[in-house]
Amino acid sequence: MGLSALTLSLPSAAQSEATQHFDIPAGSLDQVLNRFALDAGIELYLDAALTQSRQSAGLQGSFSVDQGLQRLLANSGLSARQQSDGAWQLYALGSEPDSLSLAPLTIQTNADQLYGRDEAGHDSVYDDNISSVYSGKEQIERYKGANPADLFKGMLNVYTGDARNSGGLDPNIRGIQGPGRVPLTIDGTEQAMSVWRGYNGASNRSYIDPNLIGGIKVIKGPNIERNVNSSVGGAVVASTIDVDDILAEGERFGGELKLEAGNNTVNPRIPQLHTGENYYDVPGFPANPSIPSSDPTLRVNLKTSSDDKLLSGNDHAYRLALGARQERFELLGAYAFREHGNYFSGKNGAGFYSQPDTGERTQEYSQSLALDFHPGDEVPNTSSKMESWLFKARWKFDDDHSLTFGYRDTDMLYGEILPTRLANADDKGAVQWPLSHVDAKAYNLEYEFNPDNRWIDLYANLWTTRTESETYSAGGFPNYATWADPVLRNTAVANADQNRVGITLSNQLALASSLDLTLGGSYQHEKLRSGDEYGGVEDGWRMFPRAGRRAESEFNFNFDWRPTDFLTLDLGARYSSYWAKDDFLAEQQAAGNMLTGTAITSRSATYRTIETYTDEEMEALRESTRPQLEGFGFSEAEIADILANLSTTYTATHVVDWLPDSDGRYSRENNACLNGSLDNIDTERGCSANSTTVSTIATRVKTRRGHDWTPVASAALRLSDDSRVYLRYSEAVRYPSMFESTIGFSASLNPFYTLKPEHAFNYEIGYVHNLTGLLNAERYADFKLAYYQHRTKDVIERSSNFLFYNIDQQTLRGIELQTRYDNGGLFGDLSLAWNLENEVCDKNSAVLADPNYGSVPDCVENGFMGGYLISHAIPRYSANLNIGGRLFNDKLELGSRVTYYSKHENSDLDDYKANAETNKLAIYNLPLSWGSVTTYDAYVSFRPRDDITLELVGSNLTDEYYIDPTTRSAVAAPGRALKLSLTAQF
Repeated sequence: MGLSALTLSLPSAAQSEATQHFDIPAGSLDQVLNRFALDAGIELYLDAALTQSRQSAGLQGSFSVDQGLQRLLANSGLSARQQSDGAWQLYALGSEPDSLSLAPLTIQTNADQLYGRDEAGHDSVYDDNISSVYSGKEQIERYKGANPADLFKGMLNVYTGDARNSGGLDPNIRGIQGPGRVPLTIDGTEQAMSVWRGYNGASNRSYIDPNLIGGIKVIKGPNIERNVNSSVGGAVVASTIDVDDILAEGERFGGELKLEAGNNTVNPRIPQLHTGENYYDVPGFPANPSIPSSDPTLRVNLKTSSDDKLLSGNDHAYRLALGARQERFELLGAYAFREHGNYFSGKNGAGFYSQPDTGERTQEYSQSLALDFHPGDEVPNTSSKMESWLFKARWKFDDDHSLTFGYRDTDMLYGEILPTRLANADDKGAVQWPLSHVDAKAYNLEYEFNPDNRWIDLYANLWTTRTESETYSAGGFPNYATWADPVLRNTAVANADQNRVGITLSNQLALASSLDLTLGGSYQHEKLRSGDEYGGVEDGWRMFPRAGRRAESEFNFNFDWRPTDFLTLDLGARYSSYWAKDDFLAEQQAAGNMLTGTAITSRSATYRTIETYTDEEMEALRESTRPQLEGFGFSEAEIADILANLSTTYTATHVVDWLPDSDGRYSRENNACLNGSLDNIDTERGCSANSTTVSTIATRVKTRRGHDWTPVASAALRLSDDSRVYLRYSEAVRYPSMFESTIGFSASLNPFYTLKPEHAFNYEIGYVHNLTGLLNAERYADFKLAYYQHRTKDVIERSSNFLFYNIDQQTLRGIELQTRYDNGGLFGDLSLAWNLENEVCDKNSAVLADPNYGSVPDCVENGFMGGYLISHAIPRYSANLNIGGRLFNDKLELGSRVTYYSKHENSDLDDYKANAETNKLAIYNLPLSWGSVTTYDAYVSFRPRDDITLELVGSNLTDEYYIDPTTRSAVAAPGRALKLSLTAQF
């Protein structure tokens, strides 16, 4: 008989008699019983044959162990009894066994770890009444790809901005992206930095080493999840590897060594800069040294796919982790290293990216990308070198009381180039810039106290992050000089130091057997500074070195009420506040440099009409014309003829003020060219709107503040033991980020009015069905369908004046399907997304885009030209399929992954480009379109022994040429690659 046991050390009498609250969702009976044993702190022997294919409705309410087991096993034909040693054994009614003499299997860990971080993460996708997606350690290490951005590949409706040209993650959930909209935390710490990308926008980068990550959960939409920092778009919650990832059950000391090697890369040839040299002495240097877009010293001879060697060693990685586990103490130390050269792009399917370069300003560069970045060639600026350390120590004062210290340090060099510098370069595909450098450190101290007391389940996390960076995002050139000063210097690299300190607190109280209350709060302070000296935009094309301070705090509560076995209600609210101050602006103005902002503050409409002279006016015209004709020597007869045929009409010019409202916003209603006031003038001959007043004012130094309350509510109705439907409503506010609260170039703090916080309103309805019994699945079979509508008011966007301002609203709607199946030998999952709508509305933006003809509607798809939102659009359709099988007692595993997304579509953008020349419309920050693509990945994993795993992974097997959605830089994705890994535990 196959028996398994779950053990936690509590006195048996206390286990049997104490009443405690349980909130265990429905699932297979063995999963529910396992979770019950963990929550109850008991040792429970399970016979897999007895529970196979059985389902359970879960358990909600307060029960003793005996009462809970009776409730769970009711009508199952099974029962449980407690042995003399305190353990519980499951048996079939009518066949009560003798006392077991087996020694219990003891797993020294906490309840969450015992259940399994990754198993719990995957289950939560279907157990929680909110949309989410989870990736565990095995998936992360298998498919970590060429860039950190590959961590999100295969996650439904989750993307990252600038996937191949940033070195970090810029999360995009359902089309929501940007500073503060989707916080990413690692072990509860946050490190995100907003990096300027020229006119193309900004990346909100979180630097992450996949070799240290144990699991990633993406929560979609505003929420109040315990100990989760979320915002208008949701949250990304990552956790690092832990002792239980390294040590097997019962082990006290051990380690894990992981070795990896791959192909499809070549060593980058990093240019040697000529800082300090006279540009006259550099052969072939451009004649205009202040705009050296064609700097020959930044060009490399590209390698082709024929130079790709399977055993080149240009992509290799290793990780060594050591762990120790004692009764009251756990220790983990890990070191990880990876060096990855410039990769080669794919060879196939480049038709969309091979369209002729017409030179027209309305053509998106990505459509001719393959003409510069040839399929199969090396892609410059895509290399990386990453070195990381991780240390964790956990003290368990007793079984309910622990303190954990964590330290993480990731030092990385990676390739990147400013999009505008790449777009303006000759021979774009051969431009290689120096590497950016980032060193990101994090410290955290976690405290947990969960005694056998319904009033206390306490958690606290005190943390700080320290990030130092030298990134190629300043706006200038690696080799820059002027005619007046011919000595070359680097004006392309930007220094930034960003430090954050924060604390997260929460406590869960069982107010009654069917009512829980969770209280939470957090505080975070961030400080940004730069060591760069600033001499103005004209000094090397450098942007302002942003510097400032910002703090945000939050208090939240959430009631979880279960009035019946089939209904669950949640109601909560969040109060948040913030302040921010621009330190660079204050320093400059204190030194007498009154930095200013410029904007058009008033406009006028000018139109012309054909008017008829009165008799008196005609007579006066003839009298004034006669002397002129006589002076030219015309005869009297000729003068009489000319005067008799003078035109009786003339063109009159009229100027009407077109003024904004108190917030500086313009509308069609008072634009004479568009509001219909000229329709009844038969002689009107054209109208144009023009700027009248251009104002320049000093940006005021002040501390900007805000606060608000937002609610969250949900209801879940259980339709049967295996199915439920839920409805969720949630709100959230996002305050201006550090980037939006400081002065900069082409994206700056607005001196003319104060930004409002964004306010999101989210609705979601979902249906979940456990199909395990119906499909006779050995492990699980689940189905989840969700519809969402997300509306954000006062979205912070960049204006045509390159200042931040609020637009009216953005609305997103879509449908998502998630399924999974595991029958032991065969497993898989399928997820589909259909994004129905991404509509951005703003009357001001629309009318200013075309004030003469009004061709731009108030509501457009994805966003307005020149703003940031238009670059956040995601595919309308996407699909992910994983399928695999296990053979030879799970020693051999074969699997594959298929990822599909549809091409970029935007009919409003097409109309805009069609009218651009006729209506003289502005064109800047065109989004980079992508073609539809399907990629195939596969792996073979073999375990000759329990402590040895060999794995071969193939990525992009059909060698497709493509770019990733939401990219701001025209950089092709990696082509076909193979990776071989060895994992050994000792």
